[in-house]
Amino acid sequence: MLTAGFALATLVASTAFGAPAAAKPSLDQAVTQAMGAAKGAEARSIYELAPAAGLATIVEPDRTSKDGRWVFGGAAFRVPTTTHAGPVTALFFGHLANGRWEIALEGSEAFARASADAPADLMGAGERATLASTAAPQTFADSAATGLALPWKANGGNWRHWGVHGDSGTSTPYNAIDFYGGDRYVRAAAPGRLYRFCGTSTPYIKVVHDNGWTTGYYHTYNQTTVADGSQVALGAYIGEIGEQLPCGGRANGDHVHWTLWKGNTAVGVNGKEIGGWTWYAQSTAYQGYAVRGSTRINNSDCCLTNYGPGDPGSGVSAPVYNPNGSVNIRSGPSSTATVVRSVASGTTVNLVCYVNGDTMTGPWNNTSKAWDRLDDGNYVSDAWVDTGSDTPVVPACT
Repeated sequence: MLTAGFALATLVASTAFGAPAAAKPSLDQAVTQAMGAAKGAEARSIYELAPAAGLATIVEPDRTSKDGRWVFGGAAFRVPTTTHAGPVTALFFGHLANGRWEIALEGSEAFARASADAPADLMGAGERATLASTAAPQTFADSAATGLALPWKANGGNWRHWGVHGDSGTSTPYNAIDFYGGDRYVRAAAPGRLYRFCGTSTPYIKVVHDNGWTTGYYHTYNQTTVADGSQVALGAYIGEIGEQLPCGGRANGDHVHWTLWKGNTAVGVNGKEIGGWTWYAQSTAYQGYAVRGSTRINNSDCCLTNYGPGDPGSGVSAPVYNPNGSVNIRSGPSSTATVVRSVASGTTVNLVCYVNGDTMTGPWNNTSKAWDRLDDGNYVSDAWVDTGSDTPVVPACT
């Protein structure tokens, strides 16, 4: 039996002697009731609906234990077609006990207990541990660090954003950013477990990360085919930016609606370090910006580079590349500067900042005058570093 204060919906079967046999309890109805009690007000706010407006609930059982008494799956409220918003969702455990379904929703202590109590044929130890992390106390430290990358290739550049906003345009907190451009391929912001919602061939995807954060990815297509609950790595392929609406809503232009959550509670991105940038919201939606060093990227400005899960300005690790041999590390940004050492092709170096020096042509026939300063104070031509970008991915040296 779930404790008071947590989402619980039950359908009680009749047990009176001589009474007609009770109908089989409805899991769908129990989940719908639990979602309404725990997430209904939030969904109406995000979807910009009147307080008493009805909500259509999509319930998707994913796994059932062999004895039929445990179910694990996901649920979502369908987004009205008038609203640009990501869906309000929750993973759930259903436990049939004493003739009724007990429902534990993602983010609650009951959910953490259910992840521990569910039978082994429903879920393995690794997934249990990840899901238990969603029940962290609903207070959030002031620390800016999230340990999250931006949702595309490491060191990949030429992406843009449509500002910081809520899960819908005006809802608060401002926990969402729309990203577009680049190579179009959306990737996981950190290691974690992947889950789908709202059916169809292009569902809404979210990743419950091993560090307690959860990130959402809406509007993608050509998606990964890994099974629900699979462990995915940092940078694992999610899908391609698009305008897909499996849970409803509306979209304008190819992008990924990326959202930040902790314990299934939306967390604003203001002041958070994501992808090597510090993100800032403003009082008006879609007017936020990203800062790294002296660089500020406003709504639709070019260009955002994904510096990975580290702190802003902490440097970028990338391999040097020369198919014909080694790469020279020099004392200055010049082809005539002293060769301090030579490193084998594929060796990873840590880039701190860049300066302009002699123009060099690298193995991709890209010509660059940028030289990357390494963490030891020496230099390598950016033309010989595999950063995934034709332009520097670190700030200019000051």
